[in-house]
Amino acid sequence: MSSAMKVTPLKDVKPFKSGWKVHVKVLHSWKQYNPVHGDTLEMVLSDEAGCKIHASCKRTYMESKGRILPVGAWRTRLRHIQNFTLSPSTGMYRATDHPFKMSIIQNTAITRSSLINEDMFLSLVDFQTVLGGSLKTCFLIDVIGRVMDLGDLETIQVSGKPRMKVEFTLRDMNDARVPCCLWGKFAEILYEGCSKDEEGKPICLIRFAKIGRFRGELQITNAFEASLLLINPDIAETAAFKQM
Repeated sequence: MSSAMKVTPLKDVKPFKSGWKVHVKVLHSWKQYNPVHGDTLEMVLSDEAGCKIHASCKRTYMESKGRILPVGAWRTRLRHIQNFTLSPSTGMYRATDHPFKMSIIQNTAITRSSLINEDMFLSLVDFQTVLGGSLKTCFLIDVIGRVMDLGDLETIQVSGKPRMKVEFTLRDMNDARVPCCLWGKFAEILYEGCSKDEEGKPICLIRFAKIGRFRGELQITNAFEASLLLINPDIAETAAFKQM
């Protein structure tokens, strides 16, 4: 495939061919078990315009492709990804609203770009919109707020296995509040972050969060390993909260 192939914005890629070339940043990556393909490397990619797409790499190609796109690593340099397949994006936990999902294949070429971009490409949703109930719950969202009403770090049995959880409230800058519940490592990270914060009420950014319901009440929670939790992230939104 010629290196001179034109770069296509993510919003314009379609499944009628595999010969696309895109310029993207890895926003988040995690491993996931698929009953058909076994372990897979899942990623959220964004182009310079902030358009995001979910990408997946089968275990077969994890060694050759995954090392170029490390699990859990943020990358300030963008990359060119060339030659991949696309299929309709479906399911209950969709990390982006892109209509298609990218699959990394044997012939996919990944090269480093010289462009450096520190943008996190956040797509923050305000709490009034969340509480309004109009959002489609199959799409994961980004939310940020101050931690309030932190509960205990509990260990409960789920399907016969112990799991940690913590319940709390997030408050935004307009004093709108949304109940939250985090599970597993996310519960531990939040609880530890609160214990280290001077006031015990840090700013919490949850990326790719799930909108759910518990006992009929709307609740924000993590979407298994697909979510990302940051405590007091070094971003403008955190500074704005701390000036209140």
